[in-house]
Amino acid sequence: TMKTMGLRIRQQSSSAMKIATFLEGHPKVEKAVYPGLASFPQKELADKQHRNGLHGGMLWFDVVGGDTAAIKLMDNIKRPWTLCENLGASESIITACAVMTHANMIREDRLAAGISDGF
Repeated sequence: TMKTMGLRIRQQSSSAMKIATFLEGHPKVEKAVYPGLASFPQKELADKQHRNGLHGGMLWFDVVGGDTAAIKLMDNIKRPWTLCENLGASESIITACAVMTHANMIREDRLAAGISDGF
């Protein structure tokens, strides 16, 4: 409900930042991207556009080892994560954009849009 939306957004943003920070330092993660990270290419813009440093609950990352490692990760992911391509879900989801949400794009177009094969 609207009554709890502020609380939920704050918690989502806090959780996403903790996860992004963890992933950014993990040896099996090639790249982690989240607007709250200092390494985010448009951090200054994100800070201007997102109130109170709340950058939402979505982030993305590439694993070292490309699609083979990404498939292994998704085959072994444990709850609370769910493999899903529904970004409107209320669950914690993990999506493989290259083979799910953007599977209809040719590889060159996906790469040009920043969607890697490393999932």
